[in-house]
Amino acid sequence: MSIRPGREVLLEILRAEGVRYIFGNPGTTEGAIMHALEACGDLEYFLVTQEGVAMGMADGYARETGQPAFVNLHIETGLSNGLSLLFNASAGGTPMVLTSANSDVDKVAEGRTDLVELTRPFTKWGAEVTRADQLGRVMRRAFRTAKTPPTGPTYVSIAQNVLDELTDEEVIASGDLGTAVAADQVMIERAADVLVGAKRPALLVGDRVAQYGAVKPAVALAELVGAAVYGVSYPAMVFPTSHDHWQGLLPPYVPFYREALADVDVLVAVGARVFHDFFKAATDVLPSDAKLIQVDINQDEIARTEPVDVGIWADPGRALQGLCSAVAALQTDAQKAAVVHRSALLA
Repeated sequence: MSIRPGREVLLEILRAEGVRYIFGNPGTTEGAIMHALEACGDLEYFLVTQEGVAMGMADGYARETGQPAFVNLHIETGLSNGLSLLFNASAGGTPMVLTSANSDVDKVAEGRTDLVELTRPFTKWGAEVTRADQLGRVMRRAFRTAKTPPTGPTYVSIAQNVLDELTDEEVIASGDLGTAVAADQVMIERAADVLVGAKRPALLVGDRVAQYGAVKPAVALAELVGAAVYGVSYPAMVFPTSHDHWQGLLPPYVPFYREALADVDVLVAVGARVFHDFFKAATDVLPSDAKLIQVDINQDEIARTEPVDVGIWADPGRALQGLCSAVAALQTDAQKAAVVHRSALLA
């Protein structure tokens, strides 16, 4: 590879990863990146006047395209302005690579902020690059981690000296990943056994339903079993809001959950954080005899706070398709008639 400065390597990495847009608000430490962009016609920079706007634009872009968005903010001051939107990206599992240029690594006496630690609560992975020959490998891992299920934001701090240092570092893209995780058929059948006998079923759907193309299977399952459908707070478009089974969003407050789900005997939670609240609940949310089936690509969410009767770690779309087939194979004529009655009451 030819010897070139780190700022050019960074742009090569973005091209290799298929990045077309940079969302950001630069400062002095990012000046080298802006200089390199002047000679680059295939990368478009969306300059915003406040960092939260850049984060919001990147979040929307990544949700719509399914590809990691790239954001570049300015040191600790600009980065701090973007943290609230970084929280949203983390909660929604948005694939995003967030970067900022830190002070020169040799500024020891003056002091440097630990930017990786600043973002740690809201990222899947983070690191600081202090030498130009680290840049390719660190950025490759950042992109790979961001787009590996469960997807989410990653962060890379780039010491300012890296952008000017010369390196012959080879740029290799993170590559395509096979991310469709099939459900365990035994667990699908176990869930179907529970769901087919439900008298008052409900679905709780979250962001990962939309992210993994599971909206249509979610609609099919709701119609198949006559289930009321609720969304968790701040979701993507996870269910058609004009559908008769849609009952609206549940805010992150246990009393609302408890009231809405008071009569439910089987709850299927799909791609959603179950019963997130800012306060400790005094009592259980679900009735004591209710069953909870939880489906999620994020294994950390399954049984995170609530015990589950059936947990399915899988791509939500694939899991719901399998669950629909398994339930349909078990339903009796009497159960189908009961579904028609339940669905009419929801209309």
